[in-house]
Amino acid sequence: MMKKYTGWLVVVAAVALILVSAQWQYRVDLTAEQRYTVSNASEQLLQQLKAPVEITVLLGGDDLPSGFRKLAQATDRFLADCRSISNGNLTYRFVSPDDFMNDSVRFPLDDTFKTTWLKSSAVKLNEVTKTGSAAVFNYPVALVRSGDDFTTVNLLEGQGNKGFLNPNAAGLQFETINNAEAQMEYLFASAINSLQNSYVPTVAYAVGNGEPMGPETYDLSQTLQSKYRFFLLNLQQQPYISDSIKALMIVKPSTPFSDEDKLKIDQYLMRGGKLLLLMDALHADMDSLVRSGKDFTAYGRDLRIDDLMFKYGARINQNLVQDKQSDVLPQAVGMVGDQPQIELLPWPYFPLLYSQSNHPIAKNLDAVVMQFPNSIDTVKAEGIEKNILLTSSNTTRTENAPLIVTVEILKKLDNASAFKQSNVPLAVLLQGKFNSLFANRLPRTVADSLAAMGTPFLASASKPGQVLITGDGDWVLNGFSREGPLAMGTNPYTQYQFANRNFLLNAIDYMTDETGIMATRSKDFTLRLLDPKKLEASGNQWRMLNIGLPLLLLLMAAGIMQWLRRKRYTR
Repeated sequence: MMKKYTGWLVVVAAVALILVSAQWQYRVDLTAEQRYTVSNASEQLLQQLKAPVEITVLLGGDDLPSGFRKLAQATDRFLADCRSISNGNLTYRFVSPDDFMNDSVRFPLDDTFKTTWLKSSAVKLNEVTKTGSAAVFNYPVALVRSGDDFTTVNLLEGQGNKGFLNPNAAGLQFETINNAEAQMEYLFASAINSLQNSYVPTVAYAVGNGEPMGPETYDLSQTLQSKYRFFLLNLQQQPYISDSIKALMIVKPSTPFSDEDKLKIDQYLMRGGKLLLLMDALHADMDSLVRSGKDFTAYGRDLRIDDLMFKYGARINQNLVQDKQSDVLPQAVGMVGDQPQIELLPWPYFPLLYSQSNHPIAKNLDAVVMQFPNSIDTVKAEGIEKNILLTSSNTTRTENAPLIVTVEILKKLDNASAFKQSNVPLAVLLQGKFNSLFANRLPRTVADSLAAMGTPFLASASKPGQVLITGDGDWVLNGFSREGPLAMGTNPYTQYQFANRNFLLNAIDYMTDETGIMATRSKDFTLRLLDPKKLEASGNQWRMLNIGLPLLLLLMAAGIMQWLRRKRYTR
């Protein structure tokens, strides 16, 4: 009797299993780096969407190059997971750039915005053809909309695209795409959070100590105003720095800080404030070299803020860092008739800096360019965590002030022994509960005055704070071209934009992040490429194995089956 219903029981169990699996989905991510796992912070954001979110990715079409096709597949896979987690409140689609530009019904956006956006995010790729190479443009971007609000995502944000110009640089291209996949979750989660969350952090730019306030800060102000409440804060006119300010920037001051100024900064940090100290320890900039035509003397600024930074755990040295790995500037290399011959040559006083750490501020970023930077040393500070975010290359030298900055440095670039220092720190993040510089030395009258304002003096921090220190302030300032201000970190001669803007935004995002989304930037996807040399040497063996082994196994299985049949029916 039991055997009679066994088949039906199996069928009913199979149907029940299918129905349950359709309602309750589960999978196990067996990758070492958890490539297919969405973080808890992003999952919580997607499950609590206040309004539907629609994402349009401009990587549609069948003619994508292999690298961008891989990026499109990874984006599709990630957004499918997001759609599932959001219970259908997130939808997405892939379209071609032409459809996006021409379809005003599905994409009712201003034509000027569309054109400007695509032009600024275009990636030129030189593809090999039978007659040479052909230039094609791809747009690894997405539009994220919620109701009437929208924002944009550049999937290659912060990534250099130099490799795409070389049709033979396939390895570099796939490395760039791999880094883009690693930061994809952060980019989309950050964009969705900005549309869903009405809270906007306040960022202040300190003035009163000779900080730049002219057109060279245009891109800085525009960049920060697009994401934060941004305003100027005059230290001399404010009795204290309000806790409503979530991050305070001090950029390239040129006049000394008084004890009153330092006390305001110190107590803001003791209450859990976040500081960005972007300092130039020396008088050294390109204007000085242009005015002199050949050289100038770099000497100390004496800002009287070194004791504050030293107390927190870092010291900016009175020197200049020179690096063979540097940006290029036009230099006269000779004369053609009565006209100087100009070439773009490496300028070692403008080093290109990369991150050696896995910190989310600097992870997966293209180079950050600085101008006449000073090295940074970390010093003992109890309970303070120190993260070195940016360093020079392994072909570096430093010169102590006072020193002569001269174009003659170009003659030393071929001298390997002159550039033998390596990984000189130029950006350091300090975080933890700091101790006040003014502990046991503050006059009673000043302490009483602070208490009367409702901000009693703190000898040690009541909340953890953060301090980002860089040995240069020019890296957040912009240059100019005939068309107007450039983006910070853009070389006016090559028009290449380094990752200065992304580094700044990452730093402020990290300091003001209360959701935990910023931690997803530290994801690291391992790029597992085949070794071309080994592949060429043993390629035939692997081909024979891949083709011959399955056939051999098939023949063996057929032989065993035939032997079993003969044995059975012979009986």
